[in-house]
Amino acid sequence: MEQIGYVSLWIGKFSTSEELEKYLLVAYTEDGDAIPSQFEKDFKVDYFDEDFSEAHYANQDMRKLSHLLKGCSYDGVVIPNFVEKYGEYLPDGFNSMILIYDFNL
Repeated sequence: MEQIGYVSLWIGKFSTSEELEKYLLVAYTEDGDAIPSQFEKDFKVDYFDEDFSEAHYANQDMRKLSHLLKGCSYDGVVIPNFVEKYGEYLPDGFNSMILIYDFNL
């Protein structure tokens, strides 16, 4: 759901960057109709503007949320807000993140 000024975050663990890309891939029918990605199916997301999203795969598990989010767009605002809300330390090592800007789910 679109919501200006809001950022939604998902973290996960993938074997490779290609696996993360495949998870986010929106396919199309011959008629040009979109086939939702596995990500959209898993989280019941009807639509989001891919131009306002980013995903990152790290080559190693991260124990700190700030390390996983380092370098994301608006990281000077995004990282402190998420760390304040969820804490710095991740319960298990995660190596991937997905951010969708101006989106609330």
